[in-house]
Amino acid sequence: MRVGLCWLFVFVLSWVASVQAELVRFEITQREPFAEGHSFGEVGPYEKIVGRAYFALDPNLRQNEAVVDLRLAPRNAAGRVEFWADLCILAPADPTKGNGALLYDVNNRGNKLALGMFNYGGNNNPTTKEHAGDGFLMRHGFTVVWSGWDGELLPGGDR
Repeated sequence: MRVGLCWLFVFVLSWVASVQAELVRFEITQREPFAEGHSFGEVGPYEKIVGRAYFALDPNLRQNEAVVDLRLAPRNAAGRVEFWADLCILAPADPTKGNGALLYDVNNRGNKLALGMFNYGGNNNPTTKEHAGDGFLMRHGFTVVWSGWDGELLPGGDR
């Protein structure tokens, strides 16, 4: 049964439309200790990095045809369409103590869910020790990343 579900998952993923974009630059706007500098076992303290990732994509590329009205968007000097996404990263302060794995949490309508699901904590602006919950992901050395952009998202809720 489990093997069948795995193959079904692979089959479904093979039909998902892909878009090709390149990361143009990454801008860090905030860097601070996470969870008030609390040490998470052997991994130690974490830091919170907030910023913005800037991307560009070619509207003439076949892979990008799935983006609605992309050909109508303004272009830069190189003929590419630029866009950005907010980014939040929780990472071990000492990268050598992490496990080398990154957990990318696909946000849901601007909400960050991973810390609530894995750590029994969470917040849309994870900052305090309380937001770290039981610290499961941190104690195991994961780097947690959120990014997103939603043009229809209502302001508020630290989204």
